[in-house]
Amino acid sequence: MVRTLLKIALSLALLATGLAAHGAVLDVVPVSAGVYALVGPLGQRDQANAGDNATFGAVLTPEGVILIDSGAGDAGAQLIAQALRGVTRLPVRWVINTGSQDHRWLGNAWFAARGAKILALRATVGEQHALGAQEVQALAQAGAAGGAPPSPLSSPDPLAGDEARLVLGGVRVELRRFGPGHFPGDAIVWLPEQRVAFAGDLVFADRMLGVLDNGSRVDQWARSFHAFASTLHPRVIVPGHGRPCSLEQARAQTGDYLDWLVGQARPAAENMEDLEQAVTRIDAATPRTFRELANAGELNRKNINRAYLQFQMP
Repeated sequence: MVRTLLKIALSLALLATGLAAHGAVLDVVPVSAGVYALVGPLGQRDQANAGDNATFGAVLTPEGVILIDSGAGDAGAQLIAQALRGVTRLPVRWVINTGSQDHRWLGNAWFAARGAKILALRATVGEQHALGAQEVQALAQAGAAGGAPPSPLSSPDPLAGDEARLVLGGVRVELRRFGPGHFPGDAIVWLPEQRVAFAGDLVFADRMLGVLDNGSRVDQWARSFHAFASTLHPRVIVPGHGRPCSLEQARAQTGDYLDWLVGQARPAAENMEDLEQAVTRIDAATPRTFRELANAGELNRKNINRAYLQFQMP
């Protein structure tokens, strides 16, 4: 009996140690009264961060927590829940998905099983349905699944159109889509009274954004960013990656970089410049402000390459 109790105590201690380590992965940053950013690491997905190499958000209401994005599966969701315990004991009542990339929504099932309602725009949900299986596989290959593969769960009642106004726990919340971003269905969560924007993957701060071959083009992303900035004029932006920032920082690190990619890659493609020569030339001319962003050495040439190929397509 004593030996059994000792084994149980040891298991609980190891579990607590693991949870503490996971909790440290997300830095909880106050943004406004009752509003927080949960800032993950800037690097790639791995077992230590459970795929949560991104920034999430939380809004505390008298009726419970509004969570913006749910993490990359059960392990990622638990990492978020552990971080939230440092600021509140309120349950997560609502989860709003801003996008279709793994860490935006593959933790939905874990929170839904604990009573949370899942909310997202129809365009976002459509992409989640299309991408779920391959994202689960990619997480496993990266060693970031953290145990059993996640069960993809989207909002059962997606919101129509590109804009939805909600009152959750007495807090006014808007879910808005300005056009394609990192993924075609990316959206933002806007708190109009606080003028805080949870921008999802429309905005990257502190690190270089990644251009993907997923149906979203850099020129479309640039237009979406500028529409978002000029329409809302947010006081604080919680980006999809990086720490909370000003609109000026978001412009410098996302909008300006997208504009630069368009300005460099479009004429190279239209003039049918040799792809490899164009990428090498443009990469060498990259402004230092972009080179200093985290992950630039890994991503810049890939971004130029993909942008060039996008402009070759009709």
